[in-house]
Amino acid sequence: MRGVVLDDLRKPGGTGDPELDRRLRRAVERAWTDEPERTIDDLRELHRELVVRVGADHPDALSVRVHVALCLERQDDPVGAAVDLSGLWGELSVSVGPLHPHMLALQAEIARLWGESDLVDLAADSYGRLVDLLEQDRGADDPDTLAARERRAWWTGKTGQPEKAALAYADLLDRQRRALGPNHADVLESRAELVRWRSAAGDPAGAARVCVDQVAARERVQGPSHPETLAALLQSVRLHTEAGDPAGAAWACADLLRARLTTKSPGDREVLNTRRMLAHHRAEAGDLLRAEQDYEDLLPDLTGSLPSDHRITLLTRFGRARLLFLLGETDLTRSELAQTLPELRRVLGEDHKDVLEAWFLLAASMVTTGELEEALIEAETLLPRLRHRYGRSHHTTLFARAHVLEGRGDPAALDVYRDLCAEWERILGPTHPNTLLVRLRLATEDDLSEEVERRALTGLFEEFRAALGPTHGLTVMFRALLITLDEDESTALSELGELYRRCVENLGTDAPGTRAALEAYTEWLGLVVGRESGLDAPDAPDAPEVQEGTGRVV
Repeated sequence: MRGVVLDDLRKPGGTGDPELDRRLRRAVERAWTDEPERTIDDLRELHRELVVRVGADHPDALSVRVHVALCLERQDDPVGAAVDLSGLWGELSVSVGPLHPHMLALQAEIARLWGESDLVDLAADSYGRLVDLLEQDRGADDPDTLAARERRAWWTGKTGQPEKAALAYADLLDRQRRALGPNHADVLESRAELVRWRSAAGDPAGAARVCVDQVAARERVQGPSHPETLAALLQSVRLHTEAGDPAGAAWACADLLRARLTTKSPGDREVLNTRRMLAHHRAEAGDLLRAEQDYEDLLPDLTGSLPSDHRITLLTRFGRARLLFLLGETDLTRSELAQTLPELRRVLGEDHKDVLEAWFLLAASMVTTGELEEALIEAETLLPRLRHRYGRSHHTTLFARAHVLEGRGDPAALDVYRDLCAEWERILGPTHPNTLLVRLRLATEDDLSEEVERRALTGLFEEFRAALGPTHGLTVMFRALLITLDEDESTALSELGELYRRCVENLGTDAPGTRAALEAYTEWLGLVVGRESGLDAPDAPDAPEVQEGTGRVV
């Protein structure tokens, strides 16, 4: 934003006395080259002579006083300079009048000096006084009045009043558009400042709305690929994100990508990173299928353009793994993060927010793939980090706390699971694999001998089957649980063997569902053998074999 430019009191105009004018010019020239302290003494002496010969209100007498103030500023004493000019303004206000052009110029210098002194309240007040004077003298829509209004708004914000600054800029913007036109450079700058101060006032949604207007104006005036247009688009993405509007962030990101592609190649790093951001924001907005396609298209392009451990590549792989988790593909999430997390830690650091989220997702995925001991180890390490960054009630902290408490045999784990279930039903949905597992964990705490609880458990199993499919590892695990609850030991063992046989035939021996059936069978077999021998359950026996031709478990 341009400064307030009024009558120039820094350049002497002449007194009509050649000798005096020569001395005056030489003194002003020396003011910028000689020692300020010596120059100040010379200028003060010259000023006294000018007051006697031409009067205190002569432009050249004022010019000398201004140069005294500038020398004080050069001595790192802008406060002294402001005080000196304020004294002069008071001396002349009665004889000259506050609306004289020279007095307005003095007031502008005083306000500037208070700002240079970082005395923000005095700067805001001085610019406010200048606005009042200029409105009286030149009108509310005069360019200099508008420039003074802008400085008052800016310094008001610096006083710690961002709400008032935002209101002042909104008012200024209306005045400038009317007086200067919508495409004037000052109008563009006022839009940018309005965005800034609304954001500072804790109104990211309001700032995002103004930023959309700012982007449109800059595209119209400066073009879509201008650096300031691109900066405004990037700011729009950030503000929509802060406002909790991922759809708006995705929209701004799509516009940013189109703008970048007008001047950069598809393999440019900024283009690739913008594509990554677009996929991320689409995922946040719930547009999971488009986000999945974005990631699938982006990853091969990254392979050909950037190293495998480049920050953009790693964040893209993490983003895709996060999306897979949201889609309920926790086995794929676990596989991807097992490869990506070590590199993320090395590049971003142990406590980076994306590293912590990837770490949490890995542990949460381990739970759904049956790696409970490994998940507990990760949760114990994660818990203090998650609590420090997110607090005790964040869903990631609740997950780690629940598993750590359960690992210690602490009954308080149940209450934490209840809180976690409520959070995950809101964030992931009631039929996400992790949510279903927590719901099952809570359901098995009920008295399953009661008919109502058993019906509820059977209903939950149907939700598992509908959401995950009958052959999913978790569905098979749940089916095995129901078998052990419904049948006597020998019948349950036979049915678990049959369940394993069907999984081998339909899924193969390495499928998650087959592994879940095998685990249930071997665990139950060990329990039955231990009871029949009067001993504790032995170690799990070797995997049963499926006899070719008959399909029997042997």
